[in-house]
Amino acid sequence: MMQISSLYNKYKDKWWVLPLILPFVLYPITQRLSTYGDVDGFEIPLIYLNMALMTVLTMIYGIKAIPGIVLCVFYRVYPDRGFEPALMSIVHYFTSIVISCAGYYYFTGKRGLASFGRFNLTWQRIFWLVFINTTLFLNYFQAVLYLGLFGGYDKMMYVNPLSTRTLINYHAMLVGNMIGLPMLYLVIRSFRTPTYLIKYVKKIRDQVADDLSTVELICLFAALILLTALMVYPENHTFTLMNSVYTLTLLLPVMIWGTLRLGHAAISLVWWVIVIVLCIKYQSYIPSGVDYKLHLAIATSCFSAFSITITLMAINISRQRALNLKTKRLMSIDPLVHLPNLLALGTDLKTNTISILCQLYMPDLELLGRHYGLQMQVQYKQQLAQFLNPVLQDDELIYISSGHDLIVRMSPLNAEKRINELYNKAKKFRFIRDGVKIYPQIGCSYCIINYPVGHLYLLIGELRTLAEISLTTNLPIDMRKNSSRQVQNQVKTKVDMMNQLQRALELNRFILMVQPIENIKGERYHEVLLRMRGNNDEIIFPDTFLPLAHEFGMSSSIDLWVLNNTMKFMDNTRHSQPNQRFAINLTPASICRSDMANLIERLLIQHGIAPEQIVLEVTETDELTNNVQAEKTLDALQRLGCKIAIDDFGTGYASYARLKNMRADILKIDGSFIHKINSSEMDYKIVQSICELARMKNMTLVAEFVETEEIRHTLFRMGIDYVQGYLIGKPAPIESIEARV
Repeated sequence: MMQISSLYNKYKDKWWVLPLILPFVLYPITQRLSTYGDVDGFEIPLIYLNMALMTVLTMIYGIKAIPGIVLCVFYRVYPDRGFEPALMSIVHYFTSIVISCAGYYYFTGKRGLASFGRFNLTWQRIFWLVFINTTLFLNYFQAVLYLGLFGGYDKMMYVNPLSTRTLINYHAMLVGNMIGLPMLYLVIRSFRTPTYLIKYVKKIRDQVADDLSTVELICLFAALILLTALMVYPENHTFTLMNSVYTLTLLLPVMIWGTLRLGHAAISLVWWVIVIVLCIKYQSYIPSGVDYKLHLAIATSCFSAFSITITLMAINISRQRALNLKTKRLMSIDPLVHLPNLLALGTDLKTNTISILCQLYMPDLELLGRHYGLQMQVQYKQQLAQFLNPVLQDDELIYISSGHDLIVRMSPLNAEKRINELYNKAKKFRFIRDGVKIYPQIGCSYCIINYPVGHLYLLIGELRTLAEISLTTNLPIDMRKNSSRQVQNQVKTKVDMMNQLQRALELNRFILMVQPIENIKGERYHEVLLRMRGNNDEIIFPDTFLPLAHEFGMSSSIDLWVLNNTMKFMDNTRHSQPNQRFAINLTPASICRSDMANLIERLLIQHGIAPEQIVLEVTETDELTNNVQAEKTLDALQRLGCKIAIDDFGTGYASYARLKNMRADILKIDGSFIHKINSSEMDYKIVQSICELARMKNMTLVAEFVETEEIRHTLFRMGIDYVQGYLIGKPAPIESIEARV
């Protein structure tokens, strides 16, 4: 059997196999389905499918179809009408078919072989394979009849090209091509490749409207069957109006309804059956009176007009539905990583009653992305997902989450064992970049999830927090354990704080506090500190909300709020307190904004503040020093006239090695070195060395955490320019400055 199938696939397209056999097999069928009517004693086609058969054979097989078509036509015509009419019939077919197919393929190329229903080929097919083909065929037919080259075939002996008979004939061939081409293409392609029929059934399923119900489908077919039955019912029934061409006009809105709901692949089959039945039973609804020819012409014109309308509408509807499906598919795929996103995850969870969600968290990708670029992060996630695929089953997928996470949806069977297998596989992954193996830490958390899921995004946040814990334990963490309740509370707290931050920005619920910074002469300027009013008007300190503001990407907006409101205060109090100076903290996110310098300049101009009155304090972090944009922003602010201060020097990323590259005006020594300066020789030496290095760069020195007179005396003796702390003054509302004056 396999050998026969192999031989068939090898030789099926040879001219002596299918191209030769199919004409002899299909021609009797198309001839039987082609219906003829009697007009003035002449045989007139109402639907003519033979030409559609020859056109499709030529369209698919090209030159290979010629021997089969020639032999078939000769075999069918020669016994009844002789050699010369048979020869003229062969030339007749090829004159129209060759010209129309040649013009069609000239404009479409190889894509012209595609199945029917393609929007980009529709107009070419209607013009060349239907209109041009039919017109050439009919004109050639009239010319040959006029010359008497079809022999003594009395039923075809009429020559007036402007008669009703010619109009009916033309409509018959138009309809035959419009509905015959796609149907015969389906049949021949199915003979050639049996799996094409399966694809066609799938196409029908894909083109049907998603919300089409069984009841609607039954009503649709019931209406079509009823209208068709009324037309073909014997003439002697009592519904004379319904048993007429009038009912044919009622078919169009019902067919349009079907077109909108079923699409091209299904409705073309339905319309093909209806037209064949109505043409065969035409005598049931065409009255045999004086107006017989007129009614017949109206009926055939309706068939041709309806066929074109239904075909065009069906193709457009199917195209629109395919575009919508493609859009939904694209919406479910991340455009960079090309993995399913959270939208796809939500959809897939609906089809799986119970699933395991496993989250893989790679926080180091953010740091690597700054060094190697976004493309490295994308490639890492793609290759990691591909590396993990062998561990997954066919129905399990990997999804891309926001940030630096991958989410795996798995079957709940043997969950714990398979999660460990997945996690161990992930830890073995090595990403090679420029010959260097890179393997960031990977955290892993998982949970069982049941459909329906109403809290997916909150759940992913909880899994992220657990995955962060996994980085320290080096083990996958199950959310079902006792720690999950605490994690859930942490996530809910974060979400609540995010809402409070948004509300504070919208309703001005932040509070500006100031703390004085004083030199040995008693001259002062103030550092602006921030507080926030909570939902119950409680005061929330920055160490609670600022880390979350940075995590949620809101820190830059908060900085701009502080800048704007501080300058507004300076503008309102310029007469009572001229030349006030304020130090305002900027987060790394603000410094890394390309437009921050311009925004600050606009605020200075708007409120009429001199740049020298503003000191911008920045913390030396990895997000600042590793970003070229940060250096450009600081340079632009210095050229503008603002003073730049490095805050918390001596801790974190701020170090002696970086001091030589810093371009700042003020250096603020972290309070951890100050509060024990009189009792710790190490702290004293550190502060002393900082002072010596800062003087070499002509930087102003500020010491934080000054709480006693002894500490202040020691610092001024060492050469510190300004001191700040509870000894000098505690944080107070910014309005208190004016009150003290």
